[in-house]
Formats: sequence, structure tokens, C-alpha cells
Amino acid sequence: MDLHLMILQTSTGKMLSEYQLNLLSKNNIESLIDFYEADEKKLHELLLINVESVRKLKMELSMLPKAPDKECFLDVEYGTGIEELDKLLSSVKQRFKPGRVWELCGQTGVGKTQVMYTLAVNFVWKHALPVLFIDTKQDFSCKRVQDMLRARNTDAETTERAMKAIQVVQAHTVTDLINVLITFDQQLTAKIEDAVQTKFVLIDSLGAYFAHYRGRRMQRLRKSLLVELACKVRKLAVRGVAFIIGNVSFFEKDDNGFDDGEDDGNNEEAATPQQLEPMLGAYWSSVCTLRLSLELPVDEDFTRQDDGLRSMHVISNTYGRDGDHCLLRITEAGVA
Repeated sequence: MDLHLMILQTSTGKMLSEYQLNLLSKNNIESLIDFYEADEKKLHELLLINVESVRKLKMELSMLPKAPDKECFLDVEYGTGIEELDKLLSSVKQRFKPGRVWELCGQTGVGKTQVMYTLAVNFVWKHALPVLFIDTKQDFSCKRVQDMLRARNTDAETTERAMKAIQVVQAHTVTDLINVLITFDQQLTAKIEDAVQTKFVLIDSLGAYFAHYRGRRMQRLRKSLLVELACKVRKLAVRGVAFIIGNVSFFEKDDNGFDDGEDDGNNEEAATPQQLEPMLGAYWSSVCTLRLSLELPVDEDFTRQDDGLRSMHVISNTYGRDGDHCLLRITEAGVA
């Protein structure tokens, strides 16, 4: 679809004149990918709207229904390979497809990484395509992945092929992560075979980057980095790449969505699942079209017992309802 028509479908874009839209074409901004990649200050100067409005417009464009095109992807469904999760996703109209950008939230130690390992293994197993696993914590475990494959009674050759298909890249800082995505996008443009075949990116996890961005002094820098990261993710999503991005949830939080470390009476024993809040603040909450929360099930007394059983909640959903959940079980062989 023409970029001008797409912009005019958004609430921010409807306020722009034809003259303003024509300035985009005159400056070689003619596609959605061009718009995502364009510098915010340049768009601010061209369109005569403030930077916040530019960010809002990019967000609104990312939420428009995406039609497949010759550069991006066919309208296929991948499936997660986790039966109960796929049923949940189908019921809330968010089947796992190319171009999806999802967030997986949860407390430290609840099993988010095991879910991500399982999704990576299931994807390469079913589709025989590589996945890009971006490790932000420098703790990727080949052994855990091998254990999952052995639990499927795979032979040595099949196990080795699946391990090679999970391409692990370490990114020590958020700038490293952004550079990894830029390089990936450049490889797609250059039609490098490995990049073109990579349809699924997992990031485990963003919370590791922003734990020290505390207080209002760091709010502007944090938001700037998140905006840049969001633009890179959205640009790749338009090209058909699916994302699942890990994030940390807390029971207590300060005004910026970060754990403040203070005892404010909302301790873990008294908290309900609805009090879990993902880290990274209000801006990031609008980036992903689906936010899932992995939690320990709670009984009537709000107590939790870790027997491997987990509850996966839909906490926000751009395309359908939220509030639904399913039960999963975390094991050494993966998630079922």
C-alpha cells in the first residue's frame, strides 16, 4: 500500500496536509521501511510536527494491518509447537505468523528463557529454518537446548543440525542489540541467504539492559534508546520477521515502571497476578502487539507452589481480547 494512504489511516497522519506528505516523497521517503528508518529530527523538520508526534505516528503505523507483499512474506502461520499456547493464541486472534512482535514478561526465574528455548527448538524442528537468538545476559545454555532435542529421541546428526540452526549472538548493551538488528536488516537488503532464511528473532531479555536506567534523570536517555530499538524491530517486522522479546515483571514499581526496591506494602505474598507490571515503562508497552505474562499459578490464598506448572496470561492484545490464559508445564525437556 502507498505510504501516503497508510499515514492517512492513522489519527496523527489525518492532521497532515497533502503538501507535508509530498515532502516525504521529495526526500526519498516512499515506503514504510523508509519512514521507520528516517531520523526523527528529519521527520520533525519535514512534517512540522514535534518529535513526540513523529514517534506516535510510527507507533500508529506499526499497528495497521499488514498485507503481505513480494518483498515481505506470504500469509503463513508458524505455530509455536506448544499445543495449549497455540490454542490460546488462536482464541485471541494472535496466531504466530511472520511479522508478529510479541513480548514475554515474567519475574526472574519463572521460566521465560526455557519458553524461549522451546520456541526456538520447535521452530527449527518444524520449519528447518534458522532462528536468531540474541542473548543479552551472556548465559545461553547449549546443554539445555541439547537436552530438549535428546528428549525427542533425535540422532546425533539431527541434533547437530538443529543446534546450528539456532544462531546465537551476544549483545552486551542495548547499542549492541540495535547494531545487530541493523546488520541483519542490511543482510536482508543484500539478500544474503542465511539472513533471508531467518524468519524468527528471540531477544532474551531487554530487562537486563535497563536495570540501571533508574530515576527521572535517565528517563530521556532510556526512552530515546527504546524508540530507536522499536524502529529497528518494526522495520524488520514489516519485512516479515517475527519477534518474541523477553522482559522482566515486578510486583512493586516506581513511576517509571521500574522496581524501586522499597517495601511499600505490596510484597510478593500479598500480590495478585494483576499487580505484576512489566519493566520499561509506558512507551514500550505500546510497541508489541501482544504482551504475554508467564506466572506461577495462584491458589485461593494467593500462595504459589513451584511444581513446574505455569500460567500464561494475555495482558494486552492489539488485535483481540486480553485477559485469557492457559496452563503450561516447565520441564527440562522444554515447555508443554
